[in-house]
Amino acid sequence: MTLDQLYEEHESLLNGYAMRLTHDAERADDLVQDALIRAMGHLHLLALLARPQRQAWLYHTLRNLFLDEEQRRRRQVELLQEIARESHVHESESFEEAPIDPFEHVPERFRNVVEMHYRWGMTSQEIAVHLEIPAATVRSRLHLALKEMRQNQHQLK
Repeated sequence: MTLDQLYEEHESLLNGYAMRLTHDAERADDLVQDALIRAMGHLHLLALLARPQRQAWLYHTLRNLFLDEEQRRRRQVELLQEIARESHVHESESFEEAPIDPFEHVPERFRNVVEMHYRWGMTSQEIAVHLEIPAATVRSRLHLALKEMRQNQHQLK
């Protein structure tokens, strides 16, 4: 079994399933591609399975990728909210009345990517087109920004 065969056999069904999960064509396409990339490492085993079993494996993999992505998004939003709350507490202690902007705590080199993603709701692909960089670079910068923010937050406590 080749990846092309797997793609031809399952892509349209996987795409429909991904659309039902995400309600977003771009995210659905990304999930299907990620599931097929994951399948690349298991082609020899998938070849031993019957078509319905391969489909079940791909559905399960796609669903797990979706759930992992959703969990990552929730953690990122929670982190931004926690940083905003912490900022508000520290600013309240200093008797400042200015509104809190959680994005001011994002490292400068990542701020534009983080704002585009979280404030404007842009996908990594949309940001990539806008900034003329690969979408993988956008995702990497988002990951690094959140990691650095977590480290900075823990150092403040």
